Amino acid sequence: MGTLRTSSYMIPVKLESEKGKYMLIHGYTGAMDIVTEQLLEKIKSITTYHDFSESTLQTLLKRGYITTKTQDEEYEYVARVACALHKKGHILNTSFTWVVTYNCNFRCPYCFENRAVKDSTHNFTLTLEEVDNIYQAMDKIQPHKELRTSILTLYGGEPLLAKNKNIISYIVGEGRKRGYRFNAITNGYELEHYLDLLSPVAICKLQITIDGPKSIHDTRRVHYKDHDTFDKIVHNIELALKRNVKVIVRMNTDNHNIDQFVELKNYFASIGYDSYPDFKIYSAILRDYNSISSAEHKELKFINAKSYIDKLLQHNTYEDCKDYGLSKYFLDSMTKKKNLMFRSTFCLAQLNGYVFAPKGEIYPCWEVIGDNRYLIGRYTKEDLKWYNQKISKWREIDITKQESCSKCRYALLCGGGCPARTLERKNEHCAFFKKMFNNSVNLAYARFKLNNSII
Repeated sequence: MGTLRTSSYMIPVKLESEKGKYMLIHGYTGAMDIVTEQLLEKIKSITTYHDFSESTLQTLLKRGYITTKTQDEEYEYVARVACALHKKGHILNTSFTWVVTYNCNFRCPYCFENRAVKDSTHNFTLTLEEVDNIYQAMDKIQPHKELRTSILTLYGGEPLLAKNKNIISYIVGEGRKRGYRFNAITNGYELEHYLDLLSPVAICKLQITIDGPKSIHDTRRVHYKDHDTFDKIVHNIELALKRNVKVIVRMNTDNHNIDQFVELKNYFASIGYDSYPDFKIYSAILRDYNSISSAEHKELKFINAKSYIDKLLQHNTYEDCKDYGLSKYFLDSMTKKKNLMFRSTFCLAQLNGYVFAPKGEIYPCWEVIGDNRYLIGRYTKEDLKWYNQKISKWREIDITKQESCSKCRYALLCGGGCPARTLERKNEHCAFFKKMFNNSVNLAYARFKLNNSII
């Protein structure tokens, strides 16, 4: 056997609720184990085969914490795993998002979309012919129904504008014939016009942004004509919940409103929304985009990862933040007693995700819609036209192509972060993920103990 060494992919996380104990996680075997601080120190300082009993040594080797691989051999192994995962993802993950319109009735200061198009007086909305062309394009892109996602996402601009009712009804009607259901990313302001389409078999899930209590929300989620939006949106949420539609309320969080998340959460509890099993509220850190103007910057106070997480912990609301699904990911592994699953990409834009927009446009990601630099194709009634060089720029990105990821012990757990943010040269994902990682492990372990389970 080769020389023994501590694996470069061992990740120790201190368990806050267990004095002197750590959760060991391995970045390419997927192992998770609780160890004492003394055992951790022995693993870190291993020099010979005699440092442990034979049975303990074999367990540590099997779990990956100790290895005979050199550091370069570990890097090469992870690269091979990443490539295999990427190929598998290309085959199994075909998803479709529909930009129903570029137009919007809100003028939010942090919007990342092409404002010249979105706030235009011109109507950039899908036509009936374009809807037919998109369904046809979807069949061409992925002819095997079992390899397509069964949920289509409606996006904008604001997809659920009252004036879009006819086209949305047509999209949903045609989709249901084909076995699809729908999610919508909406501001919820004109939702009352869509009650007949809200159901578990049609538009079954809504994400609606509310940026804090009324006094804060109404200054940030601004309608282009009306003054206040909070009360109307809250009322519309209730209408959706009564139709057994899942509603996810998102609060875009910065230093202006982070201290009011608890107040917003308590408000929804006070009016009984938390009694609906399909209602959820979460906090998501507000991102700084290049499209945000200098004037709009003055209205916002962006918060860094450390301050954001520290504030959530201070207010005991960490479990309500967008943590990339980490706490659920760890909890599932603990509960099922199975090793962690891996990923080599961050999102479907790197695999087989397609975003269809008006004017026959196809993008890889909704964060770049309206920007022709990122246009990857066009659809018409007759055919599909692809810009292969642009497609490759997205589809070939994985953790092996990013220098900061290729030798990172978190790489197969993280997927490398948002490619759109990387292209904007604003990838703050590394610091954010690592800070989230430790807290999510502890949250998952606390939930695990609460369920009276044993690892």
